[in-house]
Amino acid sequence: MSLIRFFIFPLLLIISSCSNTPSTANSHYFRYFNFNEVKNYTFYGRNSVDFDYQSLDDVMRNSIEFAIESELDKKNLTLQSIEKADIIISYFWVPLMQEKPKIDKQSRRRMNNQINEQAVPQFHFEEVDKNNQLRRYNQGVHYCQACLKMSMEDNDNIKIDTQPGALIIDLIDPKSKRSVWRSSYPLVIKEKENSQEKQTKIKQAISLMMDQYPV
Repeated sequence: MSLIRFFIFPLLLIISSCSNTPSTANSHYFRYFNFNEVKNYTFYGRNSVDFDYQSLDDVMRNSIEFAIESELDKKNLTLQSIEKADIIISYFWVPLMQEKPKIDKQSRRRMNNQINEQAVPQFHFEEVDKNNQLRRYNQGVHYCQACLKMSMEDNDNIKIDTQPGALIIDLIDPKSKRSVWRSSYPLVIKEKENSQEKQTKIKQAISLMMDQYPV
């Protein structure tokens, strides 16, 4: 009996952890943009003013861009210069919130007796910063939620994930400078995970997101 419990318990943990990860990504797009005419793509240059929306390290950026390139290669799209590209790829990783710091009883009592800025937990500032970064990114790519109504399932009420840890990818029309397609997927990466585990998560997320490409 103990042997059966030894094998079943780890299996339940695996099933439970997998069940928290969606099997599909969310996406919606502008119905009047002709995706059938798209033959090539590009990314904003890292020194471009259109690129500087958040501070991600080069390792994270390379992992995201390589995974996107791999998926678009499967769709027979070619990486081109920004002058010749039919679409421009942009992405944003919603920052994770800092954990609420542990405070001992004596310090908590002292903070409760003070009414000033120091009594506000630091993670609130992180949440405000996250909202400001995402708002700035949305303005930069001219994202219009009301304009991008269609989805792969023809569901006009599709919800794009903007929770901490969500990866967002936009396809930008070079002519209008507007997002004509957006997809999102939860990509929660923990500091203790090694590079291979991080790469696996990034590839899985982007593969599911690019499956929603509307062609």
